[in-house]
Amino acid sequence: MKTTAAGKPKIGHYFEYAALHCVNAVVNIIPRKLALVLGSIVGRVLYRLGIYQKTVRANFDHVGIWENDEIRKIIPKLYRNIGRYAMDFLRGGRRLPVYRLHDYNIYTEARAKTNGTIIILAHFGNWELLAAIFGRQVDDLNVIAKPMKNPLVEKWLLKKRTALSVETIYTNNALRGMLAALKRNGITAILIDQYLGRQMGTPAPFLGKIASTVRTAAGLVRKTGAAAVPVYAIMNGDGSYDIHFFEADPPVVMHSDVNDSAQIDEDATVSAIQAQHNDIISSWITKHPDHWFGWFHKRFKEYLDYKS
Repeated sequence: MKTTAAGKPKIGHYFEYAALHCVNAVVNIIPRKLALVLGSIVGRVLYRLGIYQKTVRANFDHVGIWENDEIRKIIPKLYRNIGRYAMDFLRGGRRLPVYRLHDYNIYTEARAKTNGTIIILAHFGNWELLAAIFGRQVDDLNVIAKPMKNPLVEKWLLKKRTALSVETIYTNNALRGMLAALKRNGITAILIDQYLGRQMGTPAPFLGKIASTVRTAAGLVRKTGAAAVPVYAIMNGDGSYDIHFFEADPPVVMHSDVNDSAQIDEDATVSAIQAQHNDIISSWITKHPDHWFGWFHKRFKEYLDYKS
């Protein structure tokens, strides 16, 4: 199921990789508290430099949930948080921070089923921490990943996941890889909140707007009867984490044919499942907007004219 980024590394890739390793080495030497402070400073610098701010602001304005004064307070916190989370990601899974599990029984009950489990993730909080915590604790954990443009960085990421006993399924083989994992009652984690184009996504409501949404997870829930468990890990002010699990019983949409006999509308059911998953993620973002890093993505690309 594995593939790596295509092509040979370019000269710039070697410089990127060297810089990454230097930062990674420093972050893993200094105490975590100091690393988090450093991350906050880096985030503040990125904010002051205006990195991706046009995209972030365009997304906030498009969604239209928060007033202008609220947005101006949220965005600096967003940059601060991305720096703090980046530090924990670089530190990896060798020294786990303090964490608490909430509604963990939702996950254990889902695992008791025989049709496999799909973990629904978003670019919210620290999704990589979940792999670090559960990679060695559960059997057959797989993650869907899009290969990095830099093949050296991609090999580094693959090595990190493998060390955590996590199997990587790349997006060009996502459907087949997920289906195989579900058939053996495995677990597959997939991020569904990023724009992937018309080939892999279909329109669904998200944060009160329409956005192209990954269809693979919802389609497999409907086709295989697999359990879907949305999960997020959010960092608190003291550096500890709260990990929350959510129920997502798939809705079934019925329609009547010419003989008035009830039938399941397959496409409508998949769309309803997509909407359900998006609603759950939207509730996370609405409550903690400064912890969703999808603001940096062109999430509404088909409906919003992003300025460079």
